[in-house]
This record gives sequence, structure tokens and C-alpha cells, in this order.
Amino acid sequence: MSEKQNWKETIGKVVYALLGGMCSMLCVMGYYPLVPAFYAVCCLGQKRSLLLYIGLFTGMGLCMPVGSSVKYLFLIFIVGIGVRFYLWANRRCSGWMAGMIAGLATAAMNCSGMALTVMDKSELILGLSEGLLVFGATVLLNYLLQMASELGKCFSVQGTAAQEESPVQEQYDRVRMDAFAEAVDGLSVAFATMGREKSPSGYENLDVLEQEITGKLCATCDGCAICWERKENGLSEKIRNMLKAVVDHSPKEEILVQNYMEDCPRYSGMVEEAIWAFSRMELNEAWYRRLQENRRVIAGQLDAMSDLMQGWSKGRRCLDKESRVVLAKIGFEAKERGLVAEQVHIYEDEHHRKSITAMVASKWGGGIPSRNYIRALEKATGLSLRLGKEARSIFTKESVAVTAYEDTRFYAMSGVAGRTKDTQTVSGDNFSLFALENGHYHICLSDGMGSGPAASKESDLVVDLMEKFMEAGFCRETAIRMMNSAMVLQGEDNSFSTMDFAALDLYTGELELTKIGAAASFVRSKGETSCMRSTSLPAGADVSQVVEPLKRTMRNGDFLVMVTDGVLEYLHVKNPEEKLSEMISDINTDNAGVLAKSLMERVLLFTGGHAMDDMTILVTGIWEK
Repeated sequence: MSEKQNWKETIGKVVYALLGGMCSMLCVMGYYPLVPAFYAVCCLGQKRSLLLYIGLFTGMGLCMPVGSSVKYLFLIFIVGIGVRFYLWANRRCSGWMAGMIAGLATAAMNCSGMALTVMDKSELILGLSEGLLVFGATVLLNYLLQMASELGKCFSVQGTAAQEESPVQEQYDRVRMDAFAEAVDGLSVAFATMGREKSPSGYENLDVLEQEITGKLCATCDGCAICWERKENGLSEKIRNMLKAVVDHSPKEEILVQNYMEDCPRYSGMVEEAIWAFSRMELNEAWYRRLQENRRVIAGQLDAMSDLMQGWSKGRRCLDKESRVVLAKIGFEAKERGLVAEQVHIYEDEHHRKSITAMVASKWGGGIPSRNYIRALEKATGLSLRLGKEARSIFTKESVAVTAYEDTRFYAMSGVAGRTKDTQTVSGDNFSLFALENGHYHICLSDGMGSGPAASKESDLVVDLMEKFMEAGFCRETAIRMMNSAMVLQGEDNSFSTMDFAALDLYTGELELTKIGAAASFVRSKGETSCMRSTSLPAGADVSQVVEPLKRTMRNGDFLVMVTDGVLEYLHVKNPEEKLSEMISDINTDNAGVLAKSLMERVLLFTGGHAMDDMTILVTGIWEK
């Protein structure tokens, strides 16, 4: 690979040497404007080499008069010094700036003769015109040569990539991923259907209990034959009546007093044995139900993994082949701003939103602001773009991976106001605000059952799981299923948490609000407030529940207000949701934090300043950029 690279560099040097010689052949009214223009471009592109100077000097010696050769040799020296000094001072130099340096140097040299001789007007005009011509030629040559170089890189890189990974290989990998996803999906179905046979419970256990009791006690009794031979005694029916009382959880003393079998000498022992046997059966049934529930949980998690893999198999579409000119423009515009962008790729997701990945570094050292790279991308693509959260603010000589995303139409800001229950020091409410690279802004609010540290731990787990699942690439529905199943597996003492989860698409303003046992939420739009409510069990209560999101389109200046139960329960009015809607509409502000704080103050007026439960108000506003 290194030998091939050396051959490419050698061929490039020879090409530039030939171009340098050819520039010396073009004469315009006794001037040779391409010589300083081409040399300025070579200084920008770091193409100066011994072969370049040989080509330039050979062409000048063969095609130029001696006087012109001396002039342009001196001009080359001045242009080289000027461009290098500007690079040293600014760490970047565009084609326009190099053209200005070369043009001014040429015009100044042509007009410097005025100090020694008297120049007529036509000579002065010609001298200034050459300076303008050198400026234009520098800009044009820089664009043509740099674009040709970048296009060559694009075709070369894509050709190598095509050899390394052909479309057949890509198709093969996609088929393997789909097959793996189907296998995981089949495994989830197997877990879901495993052991669905219903075990006997309640009165269905009477036959089993009767056989176990009579087998242990009656079979060892000396009077067994006498009792069971006399059919008129109805012994079997008496035993079943006693067992029904046991199954109904009647107290032992009451069963003994009833004396269902008055002639049986072992009646008390039979009752004790029946109670113990039925308790064991109930315990087994509880474990069986727990096993079935765990299988459903595992099946749900496998199903979620299958969904995620199927999403990966669809993936993003690479646009490199149809965007070679755009890729070349990106490389050119980056160099114009003192940056080097390599391994540039353009992708498009299922919503036709583009992203650009590249390895970026400062071309001349020093620190170049990241906004220069964004401007280069925007000029090359015509798109409004933003850098990913992990991008550096300053680029240095060290290449770093950078991803730029098509910018969103809206931006969102949130404010929160909270109050801990009067008798506690730790709030049982927790929330999370996070934006993903796909342009979605997420708000998660959870209220743990009860109050204090235990409730805080439960709600914090809900919020943390949702944030991690979403950042890992799960879709909203899958993330909620995974979080719910995790809460089912770890739930203790029937402790559950509510969850409000809002996904706000900052490209379109679409809001999807999923409520799991949570209090009502409110949307204020143009001064009017509407209520969004849903009825569902808290997180971890039922692994099989499916919660459909509430949908709404938000516009510029709209607010989403999410609250926990403690805010609504203690307003002490007939319709607390309607009253809270009125409060939200009456607060005149465009600041999310102010709205949250003012609303909390008004709520506390209805509670006498006391917090009977943990209270949290989370407000999110959306505005157009």
C-alpha cells in the first residue's frame, strides 16, 4: 500500500511540474499571469517540490525573455513569502486570499517602475490589469486543481471500498442480520408459549388434596376398612367439605369446631395435614406464576432485541456514489478554511435526513474553530447542519472523527419546579431531559410509589433505564417494553412507579406522550390549554400491557406541562385538571422556567403552603430556530 502511495505522489509531482512549464507558455500582451497564479496555488496545496521548480524554471527559460524571467522569478519569491507568512499568522489561507496576495504583489511590481521612470497611462493600466488577471487566475486554478484532486480521491476511495466490500457482500451481511433477527424473534415466541398449560388451582386441587390426605392418614389407620366400607357414612363427601373450608382459608379453629367428620379419631391431624398440604400447593402455584411471568419478560426482551436488529439491518443509506461532486466540494471548502477532511461519507436515514461523517484535522496546525467546518459543509451541501454532541470545538493537527447532522427546525428548552413532601428530605420524583442525534428531544418524569429514599430509588431506576435504552438506539415502544420488563423482574413488595415519557421531534414538532400510570399533562398553545390524560398501570405492574402514545403537533411558542400526582391531588377543587389548565393559561410568560416556578407558587396557595406529597412540575417550550 505504501509503494502504491509513493507512485501516486511521484505522478502528482510530475503532473504539477508539467503544468508549471505549460503556464510559462501562455503570454498575454507580454505578460505571463499564470506563473505567479499557479505558484500561489502550489503553495496552498503544499505541492512545492524539486520537480515543480525544474518545470517552472525550464518553461521560463525557454519561453520568456530574460527580463521577464527575472521579474517573475522575483515575483514567485514574493508570492511564496506572502502566502507562507499569512499561513503562519492565521493557520489558514483561502484561494481568494492567495489570489489577493499574488495579484497585489504583481500589481505592485508592475507599478514600482514609476519611482524610477515615467510610465504612461496605458502601461499603468496594463500593470494593474495583470494584477487583476493574476487574482482571478489564482482563484480559478485553485478551485479547478483542488476539485480535481478531491474528485480523484473520491473515485479512488470508492473503488477501493468496492473491492473490499462488494454489493454481494453487503447483501450477504444484510441477509445474515435478518436471519439472526428472525431467529431471536422465534426464540422469544418459544419463551412466550413455554409452559402455558394451566396448573390446577383452588377447588381444582380438591382431588389431589383428598388423595394425599387419605393416603397418609386413612391408609395407616386401624379403622380404615370399617369407615370406608360403610357407604352411608358419606366419608368422601365429608372430607371434601373439610378441604373446601381449607381452600377457602377458613381459620383452623373454626374447621375443628365444625367437626366435619365427627366419628374420625384423627380429624385434628387430618385438618393440620390438609392446611400444610394446601399451603405447599399455593407456594408452588406462586412460584409457577412467577416462572411464567419471567418467561414472558424474557420473551419480551428477546422480541425487543429482534426489533432492534431488524432496524439495524435497514440502517442508513450511503449516498457517496451519487454525491461525488458534493464530497469533492466538502474537501475543497474545508481546505479553504484551513482544515483537512478525509474519509468523508454522506448518509441518509429512513426519514431522508442526511448526516456527514469525516476525519477532520487542522491543515497547518494550531487551532481551527469547529464553526469553520460547519460553514464548509453548509456551503458545499446547501444544507443547514449541526455537529454531534461529542464533536470538538477546536480542531488541531490530530485527526478526529466528526459527524454532522441535518439541523432541526425547532429547539426546545425546559424548566422545572419541585417540592419535597413536608415529612421527607428526599423527593420520590425523578426526571431526565436528553436530546438524541436523530433530532428528538425526550422528557421523562417518574413518580415513585410513596415518598422518601425508597420511592426515589424506584423512580430513578425508571428514568435511568429509559435514558439508557433510548441512547442505545431502541425505538420508543421497545424501550418502554424493556424498561417495564426490567421493573417486573426487580420489583419488590409490589412497589411501582409512574412514568410520563415525551418524545418531541424537533424537525416536525410532532409530540408523542406515553403515560404509564401518570397524572394528566397539559399543552398550552396560543394562550389556550388542553389536557392530555391516559389510564394505564404503573411501570412494573403488568409486563403484557401495551400503552398507545398520545399524539399532538406542537408549534412555535407552545408549552408542554408535565406534573406528578402530588400537584393535582391536593388542589381540593371539584375538577383539579380543569383548575390547573386555568392556572397555566393565566400565567403570561414565554420562559419555561418562569412558567414552572409560577405554577408551583399558585398550586401551593391551594395547599396552604404545605406539600402533602412530592410535587414536580416540568415545563418544556418549543421555538423555531
